Amino acid sequence: MKIYSTVQKQILQKLLAKYESSKTYKGENSVAQKFSIKPSDVFKDYEKDSADINQIEDFEKQCTNLESENFIQLDKKYERITKITAESSDENWNKIRTILGVKDKKTRQQEEISFYSKFCEKSSSHQIVKDFCKTQTERLEKGKDAEFIQEEARAIVELLTFILENKNEILERELSISVLADSKKWENFYRSKVLRILRKSGYFDDLIENCTDEKEENKVILEELNVYANPSYVYFKGNGKITFQNGNEISITPEIPLALSSACIKEIADFEITDTKIMTVENLTSFNRIKETGTFYIFLSGYHNSAKQNFIKKIHSQNPEKEYLHFGDIDPDGFYILQNLRTKTNINFKPYKMGIAQLEKYSSFAKPLEQNDQKKACALKEKNLFPEIIDCMLKTNQKLEQEIISWKEM
Repeated sequence: MKIYSTVQKQILQKLLAKYESSKTYKGENSVAQKFSIKPSDVFKDYEKDSADINQIEDFEKQCTNLESENFIQLDKKYERITKITAESSDENWNKIRTILGVKDKKTRQQEEISFYSKFCEKSSSHQIVKDFCKTQTERLEKGKDAEFIQEEARAIVELLTFILENKNEILERELSISVLADSKKWENFYRSKVLRILRKSGYFDDLIENCTDEKEENKVILEELNVYANPSYVYFKGNGKITFQNGNEISITPEIPLALSSACIKEIADFEITDTKIMTVENLTSFNRIKETGTFYIFLSGYHNSAKQNFIKKIHSQNPEKEYLHFGDIDPDGFYILQNLRTKTNINFKPYKMGIAQLEKYSSFAKPLEQNDQKKACALKEKNLFPEIIDCMLKTNQKLEQEIISWKEM
């Protein structure tokens, strides 16, 4: 079989795509159609005066060879190609498919419909997977292309299935190796595609409602599904004792902070805290700085996903008589974090040093509210959440990071 160049295959592929997207191919057109492309559709610099003359000559030679085999017709003006038109016949289109190594579009679509239908019908498939496959099937049944070629779609479905069924913490590179047998393929080719599907699914709307950008949304979704770029840790300091399910015990003191991975905290059987107050801290710098007698401190590190929320609820169930506090930034995000902590754990966390007094006292260190801050502050105000401090932030157009408070006062 004759070998065709990359350029020749590109020309034939673009002409075939035009034909298979036409009413003629679908049998909906009684008028004969012609299918043409411009030389610049393949060789983008062809019409530029700055184009390399040797490359132009090579391109034209390859076009002429295709014309001599009756695959195309060339229109020229002043010895330059102006249009490339396919010789349209069933025989030629079949020859082109053979050269390109592809099947007829209708055959390909039927195979893709069968591929997606299999996952739609599987009772074990997560609804997000089923919805994705259903959307692709509907596109194909309407004569449109699926969003992804089948090889990509297969990898995407396998990734979605793994992620949605996963119950244990896994790092992104481990995910990539587990599903794709390549440590970088997830990040380089599939991460953005899979996350776009997860964001559009609607299942995570409440979680990402207050995220500032797509990057933060992606991080929140993945961590909710136990997928991390790096291991996630929970930090503790104060007076307490942890007993694990295997019987091992660890004592915690104020002088020696302790960090446990998210995987380890799932193995905790009992968490005894002898301090009278339990405080979650938003930022690590403040966690390291803050120290008050009688208070046990917890830094949850990153997004407070359901696993961490369940952990806090376990601590509360074993230490219900304690006073629960939260120390965070005096900005809309800080109060959204506090409200999310309250809502998801059903524990009445009280804000600690997150009031008007601190905002006024350290106003020289404050920053102006950005547009997104103002939007979030107004949303909190509409819900009548933290009305006094929110009104103060909006009125003064200020927000304050907690690190200045922990540095100056603790």
